[in-house]
Amino acid sequence: MDAVKEEVSCFIMTDATPPKPYRILLLDTAGRVLRTKVLSACEEADAVARTHALMDGRAVELWDGDRLVLRLDPPDTPSA
Repeated sequence: MDAVKEEVSCFIMTDATPPKPYRILLLDTAGRVLRTKVLSACEEADAVARTHALMDGRAVELWDGDRLVLRLDPPDTPSA
């Protein structure tokens, strides 16, 4: 797997929640992991939005540790 670390995309204030690491898995048509991207986000909603932006026509999963936050399938998945 190709893991790429990304900079934190939020502004951290002294009383703000520190950023959390999330993993985005880009999947092939059989559901196997093609690529892993590690990102930090202050809020889960930010991580979800960034996951939507990375779909690129493929299924993706967003993970917070061992918790699956979200799985997105491409909008036009052909039938077998």
